[in-house]
Amino acid sequence: MAARKASEVRAARVARLAAYEANVTEAVRVYFDRVTRAGQVRDEAALRAQRILAAGQSRAGGLDREADAAVARLRKLGEPVAEIAAMIELPVAGVRAALARASDQSTPVGDQPALVDEHMEMRTQEEPALSTA
Repeated sequence: MAARKASEVRAARVARLAAYEANVTEAVRVYFDRVTRAGQVRDEAALRAQRILAAGQSRAGGLDREADAAVARLRKLGEPVAEIAAMIELPVAGVRAALARASDQSTPVGDQPALVDEHMEMRTQEEPALSTA
């Protein structure tokens, strides 16, 4: 009877140890699975963020070029650099930099992409004509 009782106690301890080891193994498996998945989520989010940032930079670059062109337009209309600086609240150096960028960016209309041509046509139609009087 004692041997049987000892065998039952041992079997119960072995079962508890097996359950414990199974729990430890499962916790380690979950840990590595979640760490791997978290890394994938971060990588995917970083890629999406890079794409969004690139698209935003591209759109902002177009707007920056239009702003520089507007500064160049003011200069072509005969406004002095200092007056342009006062009007648009930029330092004179900023106006000069915008003028330099605008002259670097200027290309014949036929060389510009169609999307830019269409956009500029829409803006030109929306802007009132300046009187020369």
